Amino acid sequence: MRMRELALDERFEEAGEVRDRLTALLKGAARSQRIAPLAASPQVIAARRHPRGGWELVCIRHGRLAGSTLAPRGAAPMPYVDALISSAEHVDAPVTPLPAAIIEETEIIARWLDEPGVRLVDLDGVWSCPVRGAASYADVLAV
Repeated sequence: MRMRELALDERFEEAGEVRDRLTALLKGAARSQRIAPLAASPQVIAARRHPRGGWELVCIRHGRLAGSTLAPRGAAPMPYVDALISSAEHVDAPVTPLPAAIIEETEIIARWLDEPGVRLVDLDGVWSCPVRGAASYADVLAV
């Protein structure tokens, strides 16, 4: 509303500043809403098919990559999942909403989890994002 009023008054530079502040706010909120659930989850186990067969398996603890392994083609993956869980790095719970890793690592993990073909194997915690959260304003964020 404020941007529209400023633009109608031909105060375009001020409208641009309001737009830029809104974009920064939405980007920060979207980032937080994407990372906070991973940071709060004690453990996420995910898998995706490996291009040469088998499964890539990852263990994520509080937003940090705690371990990974490859279940070979033709092998039952669950014994590999169990071995991954028992051998993965112990990660202490961080002060939420911050992850136990640097933000960039958790963002990379979140992008990997969103890739086509990635399957959630096990989740200890709650992993969700608000339907009408900041990311739903992607058209504004694209500016």
